[in-house]
Amino acid sequence: MASPVDLRVLLQEHVDELADAVLERVRAGEGPHGAPDAATLRNLRLGARAAVDCFLARLAGERTAAEVDLFVAHGRAQQAAGRTLTELLSFYRLGGLAMWERSTALLPPSTQLPAHETFAFGSAVLELVDELSVAAAEGFTAGEAEARRRSRALRERLVSLLLSDRPAAPEALALAARAAGWTLPARVRVAVGALPADPLPTGAGPGPARVLAATVSDGREALVVADGEEAEQWLGRAATALGLEAPLAIGPAVAPADSARSAARAIALLDHVGAGAVGAAGDVVRCDDHEIALLLGAAPDLAREVAGRRLAPLSALDDAARERMVATLAAWLADPGRPQAMADRLGLHVQTIRYRLKALRELLGDALDDPDERFELSLALRVQSPAPPPAS
Repeated sequence: MASPVDLRVLLQEHVDELADAVLERVRAGEGPHGAPDAATLRNLRLGARAAVDCFLARLAGERTAAEVDLFVAHGRAQQAAGRTLTELLSFYRLGGLAMWERSTALLPPSTQLPAHETFAFGSAVLELVDELSVAAAEGFTAGEAEARRRSRALRERLVSLLLSDRPAAPEALALAARAAGWTLPARVRVAVGALPADPLPTGAGPGPARVLAATVSDGREALVVADGEEAEQWLGRAATALGLEAPLAIGPAVAPADSARSAARAIALLDHVGAGAVGAAGDVVRCDDHEIALLLGAAPDLAREVAGRRLAPLSALDDAARERMVATLAAWLADPGRPQAMADRLGLHVQTIRYRLKALRELLGDALDDPDERFELSLALRVQSPAPPPAS
């Protein structure tokens, strides 16, 4: 009856055959990425030979640790090749099975191992496969972490170029986008939302890969996405993943080099919402829907001066009379020259409207009939109150 040392001696003459058996089994068990490529097979051959040597040493009772650096490197290489951790571990599982089967097949027919030695033989294979699998998985996950860090750094560089106050050259943006694996579209939208006051729970995801994110100012996060029918959907998903507080302000569609302008517009809209100058009925506010408010907000002092000058004739009235005149003026601007429509809008008798119009003309003169002056009056009402004049 052969002893464990004899088993080593018997199998030592077949080291290459055992390594080849490992490769054949791995090659036969193709994963979703297909058969291993030439580089993978070379690495597997080195690893198989090292594993066989370690296995035979353990059969001889030498409890030396496996040379794990080779298998850590193999795990990194497989991650870089785009394989999954499941595929990687299947290589080792199949290799261990092949080593067991070929070893038992190589034993002479006269070699009869007692049950405890058979179990010890199998245990040595499983123990080694487990040890090497752990090393390879360590390399794989380390490679993944490095890849994520590189990807994050490249995406951060790209979004910093996009949101820079000084527009980057198109060539620089194109290069940065290619390096980050992000398709540079013809037009983008930038959304801005407030970061959560409390930290996100551990495990919160970064959001859709097609959305770039960067912290801007005052605890706010900017999101950049390709403009299109699904732009708001992707921005909403990214905002949810990052836990941004509602509302999310969405800037206008611009060329990528003008992303900073879209971001600045969205930030301004959030400021208007915070000040109560713009209402936010839902989770999203759009700059496209509040262009006049943003226009007036760009020069607030001038807007207030225009409003003060145009509405100065009403300042001498008491509060109740001034409120009536402002309501009548807003109705006139919405339906100029249509007293009945004004009456319907305000819920008054048409004669009351005609009486008020007479009083309003005495205060404002020909301004009610001049298009340019009506425009200034409309802007003045918008400055005076966040709510826009009644729409027709």
